[in-house]
Amino acid sequence: MAQTTVQNSNAIRFGSGKLEIGTSIGSLVNIGAIRNAVFKEEWEDVEVKSDNAGIVKVGIKEHVAYIECDMMEVDLENLNTIRGDLDTYSTVAGTPVSVTDETHTLEGTDFVKLDHMNGDGTEVSSIVVTDASDNAAVRNTDYVVAVDSDGYTCIARVSDSTVISDGEGIKVDYSYTPSSAATLTSGGKTSISDRVVRITNADENDKIFRITLYKATVNEGQNIEFPADDGDDPAMPHLKMKGVLDVSRTAGDQLYEIYDEQGV
Repeated sequence: MAQTTVQNSNAIRFGSGKLEIGTSIGSLVNIGAIRNAVFKEEWEDVEVKSDNAGIVKVGIKEHVAYIECDMMEVDLENLNTIRGDLDTYSTVAGTPVSVTDETHTLEGTDFVKLDHMNGDGTEVSSIVVTDASDNAAVRNTDYVVAVDSDGYTCIARVSDSTVISDGEGIKVDYSYTPSSAATLTSGGKTSISDRVVRITNADENDKIFRITLYKATVNEGQNIEFPADDGDDPAMPHLKMKGVLDVSRTAGDQLYEIYDEQGV
């Protein structure tokens, strides 16, 4: 026999979430496939007792929160971000690759990114741009170049270019150097930088339920357990991020935010 009825069906949560970590909310990185994501809050009770009137004050201290999961993608660049500058990350350059007549269309002055990037995220080399009729375009006169936040080289038309018309197709030659390997070295550093940690659950209507820790650091060392060769599961390092109070924020909003579009 039912003891009650559902009060708000939208407040029943289903599914996992997208885990993101970064130096700020504006630079969050998607950590990728995860399992067993958990948000947990803890504190220590504080009681002040009198000799003749019982407890006269009740409160808390050591108010902290955790977001933890098992990571299914062991990406060294992401690990470097997660671990808050505790390590040194670098890439090993591979063999340069030449690209000829890669086509793009430049609309207005909007940037378009080239199809390939340098492994270290720097600008590709030996850039040559021609219009649809093979007329040579001049950098900073007909087009400009920039590198986006993902490390891709991007090209945009200069508004008063006499070579590249608005909406015209261009051809780009360049050379890029992919990475042949990545390395993460550790040991000797003792300070860990703060990170923002966010997990976001989206429902079938793209409404989100999101938890953000404002000031968190990795709370345990790496533990990569290699499964048997004939096993079905990959190696899944456990990630535990501990959030503490960000005292630069207003009291009552220093540890975390829960943002809910689903239950409204």
